[in-house]
Amino acid sequence: MKNWHLWKQRVSYGATDMAGNLIWQIVGLYLLFYYTTVLKISPAFVGTLFLVVRVIDAFDGLFFGYLIDHTHSKYGKSRPYFLWFGIPLGLLTMLLFFNPSFGGSKVFQLTWISIVYTLFSLVYSGANTPITAILPALTNDPDERTNLASARMVMTNIGTAVIGAISLPMVAKLGGGNSQLGWSIWAVIIGLVIMALFTVAFLNLHENDELPVEEAEAEGIQLQSHLSVKDSLKGAIKNKPWVILSICFILLQTFWVIRMQTAVYYLTYVYRRADLVGAFNGLIIVAVLGNLAVPLLSKFMKHRNVMIVSLTTFAIGEALMPMGVTFLFIGTVVATIAMGAAFSISFVMIADTVEYSRSEMHIDEPGILSSVPMVGAKLGMGLGGALAGWILSWGGFNADAKVQGAKAVTAISTSFIWLPVILALGIVVILQFYKVDCKFNPNFWTNLSA
Repeated sequence: MKNWHLWKQRVSYGATDMAGNLIWQIVGLYLLFYYTTVLKISPAFVGTLFLVVRVIDAFDGLFFGYLIDHTHSKYGKSRPYFLWFGIPLGLLTMLLFFNPSFGGSKVFQLTWISIVYTLFSLVYSGANTPITAILPALTNDPDERTNLASARMVMTNIGTAVIGAISLPMVAKLGGGNSQLGWSIWAVIIGLVIMALFTVAFLNLHENDELPVEEAEAEGIQLQSHLSVKDSLKGAIKNKPWVILSICFILLQTFWVIRMQTAVYYLTYVYRRADLVGAFNGLIIVAVLGNLAVPLLSKFMKHRNVMIVSLTTFAIGEALMPMGVTFLFIGTVVATIAMGAAFSISFVMIADTVEYSRSEMHIDEPGILSSVPMVGAKLGMGLGGALAGWILSWGGFNADAKVQGAKAVTAISTSFIWLPVILALGIVVILQFYKVDCKFNPNFWTNLSA
C-alpha cells in the first residue's frame, strides 16, 4: 500500500509538469515556425513580441510565489493553483493557434496574437510556479524528493517526446493540407489533455504545509514566514546560492529555447532534411535516461557537480552535430541525455536553496524561492525567442525560399549549435561560485553533504 501511495504521488506530481510542457514544447519548437511560415509574420516582429511579453511578465513567477506563500485553503497552499490556472491554460492553448482572419487586416491579426500570447504567458506562470513550490511539502524524505523531481522530468520528457515526434504529422493529417486548420485542431486536443492532467494532479496530490515547521522545530529553529513582499525579496536576494542558481537557470532556459526554436530550421535549411524533423524531435525521449541517472549520480556527486558534468557533456554533444547526419543524431542523443540530467538536478538544487534559507537564514518562503524555474523559463523564452528571431533576421532568412543564402545558414547554425554551447559553458563557470552543497546545516538534508 505504501509503494502504491508513493507511485501515485510521483505520477500525479509528474502530471503537472507534463501538462505544462506539452504546450511549452509546442511553443518552443513550433510557435516561431508557425508564425513565420504559416501566418507569414516577420521573424523580427515575432522575436520582439517574445521579448516584450517576457519583459511584461518576467517576474510574475515571484508574484505567484508570494501568493502561494500567503494562500490558506483546505486544499493547501500550492495545490489549488493547479485547478485555478490549469483549466485556463488549456483554453489559452487552444486560442494560441486560433487566428481569425479579421477581414485580412494585419493590424488586427498582430494585435490578437499579441494579446493571446501575453495572457497565455501570465496564466502559464500561475499553473507552473506551484509545481516546484509544492515539492518540500509533499515529503520530508530527501531521497523521495529527488525521486519526485526525477519522476517529474521523466513524465515531462515522455510527453514532450511524443509531442515533438507527432505534432507535424498530426497537423498535416488533421488539416488535410491546410496547416492553419491543422494547428488549430491539434491545439484543441492538446488543451484538453492539459486540463485533464492538471485535474489529476489536483485530485491526487496532498501537501503538508507543516512539514517545514516540524523539521525546523526538531532542530530548535524558529522559522519566519508570511513576510511582506519587501522582506521576502530582501531575504531572497541575501540567499547567495539562490541568486547564483537564478542566473544559471535563466541562461539554461535561454539556450534551450534558442535550440528548440531553431531545430526545425536547422534540419530544414542546413541539412535540407525536413523529413527528419519528427524523428529528431522525438529523440527528446532519451532525456529520460538522464532523469533516471540523477538519483544515482546524486549519491556519489554533489548536486552542483552533477550539473557541471551534464552541461559539459551537452556541449560535447552539440559540437558533434555539424559533422553529418549520423553525428547529428549521435550528438543530439548525447546532448539530450545530458540536458535530462541537468534539468532534473536543477529542480533539486532549487529545493536545496529553500532548505538553505530555512537552516541558515531561518526564513520559510518556499513560494518566492521556488519561482526560479518560472522566472528563468519566462526570461529564457523571451531572450531565447528574441535572439532566435533577431539572428534569423540578421541572416536574411526568407520564409518563401526553399534554399537559404549562406548568411542565413550561418545564422541558423549559430542559433542552434554554437550559442547554446557558449551559454552552457558559461553556466559551468558561474557554478564554481555555488557552494550550497557543503555550506549549510547537513541535518536539514543529509544527502547534500554526501
